[in-house]
Amino acid sequence: MDMFPSNFFYQPWIIKCHGANKHTTTFIDPMKKTVEEKNIVEIKGKFCFGCIDEWLFLWDEQSKECFFLDLNSLLKVHLPSLPEEPSSPIEEIHFTNFSLTSSPNHANCAVILHTVKIDTENFEVQEQFFLCCQLHDARWDKVSLDIDQKFIGANSVILDGKLYTSGDCCVMVFDVLSLLAGQVDARTISTPKLPQFPINNMVDQNLVESCGRIYVVRLYHFCVGPINNIDIYCLDISSHEWLRVDSIGNRAFFISDMSSVSVCATDVGVECNCIYYHTFGGGSEERIYKFCFDDHTMTFSIIPTIDENDRSRLCWFVPTRRPKRTIMGSSAQPTNVLNEVKADKVIMENKITSNVSRPWNDLPLDLVESLLPHLSSVDALRFSTVCKSWNLASDSIQKAKKWPWIMYQEKSDGTCKLLDPLNGKEYTTNVGLPSSVFPIRMLCSKDGWVIVLDAANAMFMVNPLNEDVVELPPLEDFDEDFCGITFTSIPTSPDCVVLAFCANITNGNIDIYKWHPGEEDWTFIYDDESPMRPAAKTNPVFFQGEFYCLGEGGELGVFNPVEETWRMLDKLRPVYMEDEVPHTGDEDCYLLELDGNLISVFKHNYFDNDIRIIKLDTEKMEWIPVKDLAGWTLFLDPRSSFAKPSPRKSWSNKILFTVFYSSTIKTCATYCMESKRYDIHFCDTKKPIDCVWLDPNLIRKCLMDAPC
Repeated sequence: MDMFPSNFFYQPWIIKCHGANKHTTTFIDPMKKTVEEKNIVEIKGKFCFGCIDEWLFLWDEQSKECFFLDLNSLLKVHLPSLPEEPSSPIEEIHFTNFSLTSSPNHANCAVILHTVKIDTENFEVQEQFFLCCQLHDARWDKVSLDIDQKFIGANSVILDGKLYTSGDCCVMVFDVLSLLAGQVDARTISTPKLPQFPINNMVDQNLVESCGRIYVVRLYHFCVGPINNIDIYCLDISSHEWLRVDSIGNRAFFISDMSSVSVCATDVGVECNCIYYHTFGGGSEERIYKFCFDDHTMTFSIIPTIDENDRSRLCWFVPTRRPKRTIMGSSAQPTNVLNEVKADKVIMENKITSNVSRPWNDLPLDLVESLLPHLSSVDALRFSTVCKSWNLASDSIQKAKKWPWIMYQEKSDGTCKLLDPLNGKEYTTNVGLPSSVFPIRMLCSKDGWVIVLDAANAMFMVNPLNEDVVELPPLEDFDEDFCGITFTSIPTSPDCVVLAFCANITNGNIDIYKWHPGEEDWTFIYDDESPMRPAAKTNPVFFQGEFYCLGEGGELGVFNPVEETWRMLDKLRPVYMEDEVPHTGDEDCYLLELDGNLISVFKHNYFDNDIRIIKLDTEKMEWIPVKDLAGWTLFLDPRSSFAKPSPRKSWSNKILFTVFYSSTIKTCATYCMESKRYDIHFCDTKKPIDCVWLDPNLIRKCLMDAPC
């Protein structure tokens, strides 16, 4: 139909109905990132609660008219008028989500609308209830709910006569027939607990019904800031247990605040095994996220905000009755295998054989060592496997041109990816953990070792280059707000200490736990009032024998592991005073060591070319602005950040992030301190859902594995 955008019924769209604020309807093409305005009489002046099966749920705020509109035929299915707004000026009615028992063109369709009454003076919920009706009913029936059951903003799905509604830490299951009869017959199912890093101030928990199964998709982000992680679980209906899943097959999920839909991806021309999600809220931009489970990456695109003062919501329109389309997937790029498990345990991608007249160990060691500074990290690893005498040059191996790699998990098969950002090469490595513990969360990285956490809260320190694994005791307080974790030295060192920091949700203090290799449990070593709160979204740094923790305002707290005492650097003026601290979702903070100095990096967002670097002057106890990195390169991530002498002139004075754009050669996104600009638009990048910078440790412990 000409009134809709071209190709409207052959791909997903985002629709925004503006009510009385605007006479046109906004259509956003998420593929081309274009916006079209259309004048559709049936939608004009209406608000939209959401879209299910190509039916828009529309409401006229002035006339109180309420109906479903079939976008294919423009057929209307009328519903009773919604109840009047409360008479008190300090109260508001909010319709948070809705569910249907069947498509609106079925005579037995029932609608359940979740509603809350809010006191606008203190933003407290005064009442929450369901409004229920069946088609052709004369009115909505009100079913009151317990106000302690917090479902504000939650979404709901119906399966086999049960209404599943997500809450803060649980899913409530209601019997639909009982609700339609005005009664509440409900049970509670706890949602799975899985720690995330860093602190997650906000979790969007979304329910999706797909092929007769219930899924919960959890999106983690800082307040209203960018999303930084995702996990998905499927409900076992018989046992009421949640099972983590790593794939949704040929399906695609489209999630919005009011509703969600699962479709066959090829039917609507999108990539399969992906979740598509758009944010809701004010600001200068709206984001559309795509989470791909094939390679565990996240991408996003920006769509313009139509009107920041417009309170109408965006909703997905996903056609369900159109011919299938062929999707051209990206061709798989070959990757190298660093330490694939084979009988001969060769660490190289291919076993290279050649005829030599003399053994390699006949070469003079001083000549061999002179080659090392010119080798890449991978070549240095290969170097150490040639023969024992070359492996004995372990001290010189550290002189090789090594720089951090991005380590991330692409699939839950016991392997991880290592991306060399400077050479654009990617490698596959076995990290040494049994496949049953995957997927993992990467919490911290240092000296070639990574602290990882599995789905059962088991914690390990792993060296992915030589597959060394050290198991840590479980940390029970991960259900609190986990602030960060770091360690002093590699776990094979006798002076290794691992410290974990948790924000106590009861008193707001920072609780600290200590562990030495060989101990069976963590030691709780600090329970007095902590001067450090809240912590910034970055791991502590072990610097000059103490642990430095960055606050969100740029203040520094220091923990002495020997004396087990906290202190604040009170002479140090914070970067931000209390009334200047930006919204916690708007700015990323990093703390790291650079050439014997402690520096902090503050990045507002990817679109403002404003990155501030400051250095701690320990004598004057003040932050000093840094305008030039003087031949250094920064590798930034909240889990672990590194500063390295620039391996090439072209990388000097630049900052690298753990996002890359996918092409024949994968390259990290960078920021140039000299030009004050990013090299690419971040909308064109991919970010692994969970990743960390890995500073390769090129010393191999297994000297006996090397040839003679």
